[in-house]
Amino acid sequence: MDRFIYFILQDYLYLLDFAQVLCLGGAKSPDLKTLEIFSRHALIAVEVERTFHASFGKSLGLSQKQLDRTPRGPVTEAYTRHLQAVARGGSLAEIVAAVLPCYWIYGEVGKRLYRNRPRKPTIYREWIETYASEDYWRPVREQIRLMNQLGASARNSEKKLMRSHFLLSSRYEFLFWDQAYRLEEWPV
Repeated sequence: MDRFIYFILQDYLYLLDFAQVLCLGGAKSPDLKTLEIFSRHALIAVEVERTFHASFGKSLGLSQKQLDRTPRGPVTEAYTRHLQAVARGGSLAEIVAAVLPCYWIYGEVGKRLYRNRPRKPTIYREWIETYASEDYWRPVREQIRLMNQLGASARNSEKKLMRSHFLLSSRYEFLFWDQAYRLEEWPV
């Protein structure tokens, strides 16, 4: 349970930056359809996800103050800085490549854990069911389609950056989960 609480706290902090990155993606959108996708996804991150994490926090006995005052772990700090840097300096295709691992990996983890989800404690089951749900997978598929569309028209130099951002974000996703498993704190 300590690892789950750590994970929820860090994920809660991560979401503010994630929503900002999605807003920057929206600002770089070439058309209303793409702008709508990024705006809706940013709103989901702010309203649904933060409410979801706040309700988990409450179930775990954490106050809103505790959620907001939790220090970022080392990986949370590094990962969000990576996303912010790509969003500020990169193209829309680069932003999608950088954020896609977050969408996709959570969905894959949710689907995999769903097969053997525990009945108790219910908080684990609720978390798993959320990320395995069709409601969660709809935006995942939207981002995958957008990635395919943007990748098809990208120049080779941009494709190279997209692959690099996707790979680094995937690595940060692994480290983000590992950070919670190890209850990682700053060494100094």
